[in-house]
Amino acid sequence: MNSKKSLLFAAGLAACSAGASASELDDRWYLSAGIGYVAPGNDRELPGTGWDVDGGPAAFLGVGKTINEWLNVELNAKGNRLDLGSGNGDWDQWGATLDGLVFFNRNPKFSPYAVVGGGWMQSDTPADNHDGGIAEAGLGFMRTINDDGDTLRAEVRHRWDFTNLNAPGGKENHNDWVMMVGVTIPLGKRAEAPAPAPVAMAEPEPTPPPAPPPVTETVVLKGVNFCFDCDTLSGEAQAILDGDAMAIVQHHPNATFEVAGHTDAVGSDTYNQSLSQRRASNVSAYLVQKGVDASRVTAVGYGESQPVADNSTAAGRAENRRVELRITEAR
Repeated sequence: MNSKKSLLFAAGLAACSAGASASELDDRWYLSAGIGYVAPGNDRELPGTGWDVDGGPAAFLGVGKTINEWLNVELNAKGNRLDLGSGNGDWDQWGATLDGLVFFNRNPKFSPYAVVGGGWMQSDTPADNHDGGIAEAGLGFMRTINDDGDTLRAEVRHRWDFTNLNAPGGKENHNDWVMMVGVTIPLGKRAEAPAPAPVAMAEPEPTPPPAPPPVTETVVLKGVNFCFDCDTLSGEAQAILDGDAMAIVQHHPNATFEVAGHTDAVGSDTYNQSLSQRRASNVSAYLVQKGVDASRVTAVGYGESQPVADNSTAAGRAENRRVELRITEAR
C-alpha cells in the first residue's frame, strides 16, 4: 500500500467520527492485540545494497487503561518484517511504544480516536543491527461487540523511525505506514452502577380517631298535652314551654332539638300522623317565637307509632297524646 492510499484511509476514519454520541465509561484495564501490514517509505531503499524493500506483516500486543471520557493510555510491544527482495533476506523490527489515544466520542458502535506515541525499536538487517527511537501518529476506531466490553479496533499510523543503520547510503530517518486490526479485552468485571439511594418515604399522618357519636337525650314535656283531636297549645302548655322547655334550650347552647309529636290510637294511622305533625310544628313554632334559632329546631310527627301507655284506657290515651324534646349534642 502506498502513502496516498494510507492517507485516504486515515481521512476516512476522521470523517466517520461525525454524529457519534458518548456512552457509559468503562475504566477497566484491558489487553489489546492485533495484526496488520507495514508499508515502508521510499527512504528505506538503500543504494548499493541491492535491496528492494517491500511491505510485510506486523503484529502488536499491549495493555491499556481508560483514564477519562476522552483519553486512553497504552503500552504496546510490536514487531514487523520487511521483505528485502529475492535472496536478500528480511528486515526485522521489534520494540515498544507508549501511546495516548484521544477519543472523539465513546459511542459503543463507533468510537473514533487519534493516537500519538513514542518508543524504541530494534532493527535487524543482513547488513547491520541497530536500535533507535520511533514516533507514531494516526487515527483509529473501536467498536464494542458484546456486553462484556470486548471491542474490535482498526487503525492506521505513520511511523517515524530514527534508527541510523550503518549500511551504505543509510539514513537516520525512515517514514512508514502501519495498518492494524485487532481486539481489546477488558480485565475483570465491569463496575456496576451504584444502586440508587433509597427514597425516604414520609410516614403517613395518623388517621384521626372518629368523632364520638353525638349524645341524644329525650325529655318528655310533661303538661304539654293536647285535648282529643286538637293541636292548639293551651295556656298551661305555653307556660310549661316558657319555663321548662326554654331552660333546657338555654342549658344546651350548642345542641339541636327535635320536637316529637305523638297521638293516641283513636283514628286512622294517616290522620294521627298528620295530627302529630301539626302538634309538633306548633310547639316548634312557639319555641322559635320565644327566641330559639329556627336552624336548631325541627318538628317530627310520629302519630300513634310510639305509645308509652295503654291506649285501651282514657288515662293511657291522654298520656300518649304528648310532646317530647329530643336533644342532640356533639361530644
